This record gives sequence, structure tokens and C-alpha cells, in this order.
Amino acid sequence: MKKNNKVTIVEISPRDGLPALGKSLSTEDQVLFINKLSMAGFKKIECASFLHPRLLPANYNAEKIVEGIKKQPGVTYVGVVPNEIGCRRALFTEVDEIMMLVAASDAFNKVTMGRTLKETLNKTLPAIFDVTAKSGRSVRIYILTAFGCPYTGLIAPEEIVQLILKLSYMGAKEISLVDSTGMADPRKIKILIKKIFDLKLDIKLAVHFHNTRGTAITNCVAAYEAGVRIFDTSLGGLSGTPYGSMELDLGYWNVPTEDLVYLFEQMGIKTGIDKNLLLECVAMAERFAGFPLPGHLLRANPAKSAEDMPEQIKSAIHLDM
Repeated sequence: MKKNNKVTIVEISPRDGLPALGKSLSTEDQVLFINKLSMAGFKKIECASFLHPRLLPANYNAEKIVEGIKKQPGVTYVGVVPNEIGCRRALFTEVDEIMMLVAASDAFNKVTMGRTLKETLNKTLPAIFDVTAKSGRSVRIYILTAFGCPYTGLIAPEEIVQLILKLSYMGAKEISLVDSTGMADPRKIKILIKKIFDLKLDIKLAVHFHNTRGTAITNCVAAYEAGVRIFDTSLGGLSGTPYGSMELDLGYWNVPTEDLVYLFEQMGIKTGIDKNLLLECVAMAERFAGFPLPGHLLRANPAKSAEDMPEQIKSAIHLDM
């Protein structure tokens, strides 16, 4: 278990949230958004997806987005790829890290990747690891359905452990456990994470929780207590139905970045993110969306200082100004 109390927040909204709006945002707006995130203090940003535009039209300008970013020192810009072709597209750009998806559930992997888990491990991933190694880029892996599958039910921790062993051997530098269906709970999380850390592998472990059943923030705290220090979140909770999942009457799945940052900072856990700039980023995301997002912090406005309080309130609570 890691003993430090500093965490890394991986902002996924440029890649995951903005395309889900169903709007045609300009490349300039998307680049401006990513640049503002960089200035706010995020150290890792999922900036673009290289899935073929025919399958996801919002990805038509992935190369232009990466080209337009004003890269900041110490910030890792991540490109998501579906296969070797997408990976080679990404490697022609200045992305720092390649991210690939694999599902622990064979059924979910077929829906998401169009292949069985075995085919993904034996055909898709080796090619991606090979070309990224030659280019000097690192590989981040999402393990989808790490806690349960909408088609086949719960996933045994031992299955995840075996999958992580294979991915580590293949060359993954960072692995994110994705609770695709929101089936995780603090007990399951701590059991699985302990098993993974007991392997003593040379990988970074992240978590990516969905709020389908309202437990995502609680699960983040449980993962932190278990030793995880990397968390995937999205401004305002901006997201759509996870690719490969069955449609549900729920518009937002991701953990709102600002809510988790606020919680961690209140607990004395450092995120390195500027709260005021963070709220400006959330406000920008809401302007893109055209409606309020489900994150709480923008409405709570905790950045408002005591100096802004009406005089009668100051007097009532005897503030020493």
C-alpha cells in the first residue's frame, strides 16, 4: 500500500464526456478546453480518441486536437485507440501515452471490441504494445467490467488478477480498473486491490468508477484507503452510456472531478489542482453542454470567501474579519 497522501486525478472529459453531448464542438473549443485543464493542474488528460469517425463521428478531428494543444511540462496527454490501425494514427501525433481497452468479461469484450477476450490478448494488444514500444510511448489499459458485467454478472477477483498479470507481462505501465456497470462496493474494492498489490508488480494502478448505483464517491474513498492513488474522473460527471453497455435511463455515469477534488482536499489529500481554475473548467463544460451538469461544487461555490458574505451574516456568526 502506498503511504503518501497525494493523488493524481486523470481528467477524461475531453475524450469521454464532450463527444457524448451529441454536439459538433469546434476543434478550437476542444483545444481551448484541454489547455485550460492543463493550466488548472491536471497531470494526465485523456484528450482524444482514435476510433474510426465512421463509428464515432465526434472523433473526426483527433489529430487536429492533439496538434492544437499547447503542451505543458509534466502533463501526460493520452490518446485512446481501439486497435493497431487507430494506434498507428495516434503515434503520428504528439500524444504521450496510448490507452487501450480490454474487458474482463468475454461477452462485454465481444460487444465493445468486436473480439473475444482471448483474441484481444493474443492479436490486438501484442501489435499495439509492439508499435508503442518502438515509439517510446507508454501504454495505459482500461480493464472494463472489473467488478461486474451487465450480461454475465459479477467478475471474480481472481479473474482480474490473472488478467493484470498478463497485461503487466505484455508491457502495460498503468492499469485502470473500470467499474463499467457501477456494481462495485467498498468491500469488493478492498479485496481486489489487496490481491493486486500482493503481486508486487511494476505497474501503476488506477480506478474508474461509475455512479450507476450512487456509490462512486464512496468507492473512491475505499480505493484510496486500499492504497490507490490514481483516479479517473470527468468534469461535472460529464459522460454518456459507456460504450458496450446496455442503454439505461441515466445520463451521467462518471465521478464529477470537482466533487472528488473537493472531498480529497477536505480530507487533507493533495490533488495539485487549482480549485478556482477547476470551477472555471466546469463552467466551460456546462456552456458546451447547454445545461447544468450533475456535479455539486459549482452550485455550492465553496471558493466564495468570507469577504463576500452580507454584513448581517458576518455579525451573526461573529466572524473576525
